[in-house]
Amino acid sequence: MKPLIFDATPLIYLGKVNLIEKVKHFPEEKYITKSVYREVVVEGKKSGRPEVFLIESLVSSGVFQIKNPANKQYINHLRENPKIHEVDIDVLALSRELNGIALLDDEEARGMAEVEEIEHHGTIYLLMRMWKMKLLKKEEALAGLNNMIRMGWRCSTELYAEILMIIR
Repeated sequence: MKPLIFDATPLIYLGKVNLIEKVKHFPEEKYITKSVYREVVVEGKKSGRPEVFLIESLVSSGVFQIKNPANKQYINHLRENPKIHEVDIDVLALSRELNGIALLDDEEARGMAEVEEIEHHGTIYLLMRMWKMKLLKKEEALAGLNNMIRMGWRCSTELYAEILMIIR
């Protein structure tokens, strides 16, 4: 099974809608990089966001392992694209090193994953997987999706319609 490497956005939005704890039922190893931890937990605590403490407890309990990519040459290669954020570079590099799945929503980072042939999915993949694993009922999956959108998570109307058709 390929490990899952989480970027900040899936952690934050699944945390905001109180669904992040469901990922502990996924059988794969789950990783976040130090830069993701810093962005989500360390910086998040400064704003007092409640989901931050939930994510921190999942790290403390070992659900998420913190690991940094080691291949500096590959990291420098990814840095050549000025549109990719440093946190996304770490997620992509670690995903490649571990032959894992990068879980990110940023369009530029997803495009880079395509170019680099790194398997990737986003927040919706995680939400749909929770539903397919029966960790969520249909109504809970739809409520989670709608609440994420209310809280600022963005998706196209086409993707939203596709998700509704799949769930219904």
